Amino acid sequence: MDAAHWLELRVEQTEKRLGRIEHLCEEILHYVHPKKLPTSTRFTETTMNPTEAGQSQVFTGTFVPAGSVPPPDAQYAISSNDPAVAPTVDATGLIVSVTYPPAPWAESETEPLAFTRTASSVSVPSWSLSDVITPSAPPAPLPTSTTFVQTT
Repeated sequence: MDAAHWLELRVEQTEKRLGRIEHLCEEILHYVHPKKLPTSTRFTETTMNPTEAGQSQVFTGTFVPAGSVPPPDAQYAISSNDPAVAPTVDATGLIVSVTYPPAPWAESETEPLAFTRTASSVSVPSWSLSDVITPSAPPAPLPTSTTFVQTT
């Protein structure tokens, strides 16, 4: 075996060992300083486009509670209750995009459109998320008054 080949093998072995050491360090950090895991995601629609044929919408999410972080191997998926509508979710799980089919598509009048975004992790099998986005749901009304009740 020549010196170059021997050196190449040593580099490969060292890289494998460093990878294992890095993985062990990450596991130790997780136990010493555990991060809060998200319990849900709050989505808001950012394009302000209507839920109509040919339109596109983008929903951006924020993990709840604030500051929580999903496991690094989190996998996200999204589905629609309307088979003609195919939303997508990015690798962070926080951006959901959809372009509605062209006319004559229209949202069902009997069942509101809903997207279910799910998340799971192999490294933290006890963690999972399932959030529902309802694109055409009206925004919560703004309060018009406040009522005070004396308690003492």
